[in-house]
Amino acid sequence: MKEFGFTLKAVFLSIVLLSVSSLAHALPATRTWVSKTLGDDANPCSRTSPCLTFAGAISKTAEGGEIDVLDPGSYGSVTITKAMTIDGGTGSGWASILATGNTDGITVDVTSGDHVATADVVLRNLTINGAKQAGTGGDHGITIIKASQVHVQNVDIENFSNEGINVDAADVVSVFVDNSMLSRVSTAIRTTTTSGFVVLNANRLSVQGNTNGVNAVANTFATIRDSYFGGNLGGTNGAVRAGSGSTVNIENSMFSNNAIAVNSNAGGIVRISNNSFYNNTTALTGSGTIATAINSNKFGGNGSDGTTNDVIVLK
Repeated sequence: MKEFGFTLKAVFLSIVLLSVSSLAHALPATRTWVSKTLGDDANPCSRTSPCLTFAGAISKTAEGGEIDVLDPGSYGSVTITKAMTIDGGTGSGWASILATGNTDGITVDVTSGDHVATADVVLRNLTINGAKQAGTGGDHGITIIKASQVHVQNVDIENFSNEGINVDAADVVSVFVDNSMLSRVSTAIRTTTTSGFVVLNANRLSVQGNTNGVNAVANTFATIRDSYFGGNLGGTNGAVRAGSGSTVNIENSMFSNNAIAVNSNAGGIVRISNNSFYNNTTALTGSGTIATAINSNKFGGNGSDGTTNDVIVLK
């Protein structure tokens, strides 16, 4: 009888341990991994059993967690619905997303988790390619609908039929873009929101060969510094545009060979300081406000330098 009781206890303990193990296995991990050579989306996305795609790793990554890349390759389009980081890696390779056929590379729309109102999303070390000359190109590189903060770091976005970064937000959002290139797209960065405002902080951008550059359509407060705008040939919006209700500050940046360098529409405000404007068809234009710190900008070789109509006071 004692032996039978011991057997029952052993069986019960085994069932409990198995249940705990299965539950632990099913819980999302704070760090998950993807690999083109070893990955399978049926895997748990661990270091030794990685997933194949970013989309496959999303559900297995905890809110506030991180998806990391083990080797170079294309990891597919993804919709991010909770706070998290995707890091393409700089050690063993660089992760890419190929988004063709009117699709978006990455969509940020945070609707789940315990931190929906304060969710931070980080996108780092990625190349996002719309391949528009290979057929029907991708629509947007990154679309931002809802999040508290979105950080785009060391990301190259190219060859999209529409925007590289499209901020079409439903609420207040802060977007930080650092050390990134946006090229061969319709508009490099477009910002607007139906409620609240967009705060855009851009540092060390390379915006080249597009139709338009940074277009603050509405409800935007943007600061751009230490950046280059070259060969953006759209004759309507320009390399940087402030729409009605938007303010754009530009400092320590160069504009060259653009159709329009800076455009301030009625109701918009642009402040410029310590910038260079060379060989643009039109350097400054628009019926809005363009304010400058006196004698702080350089102009040369433009078809028209344009004029400023307000002063930034030095104190």
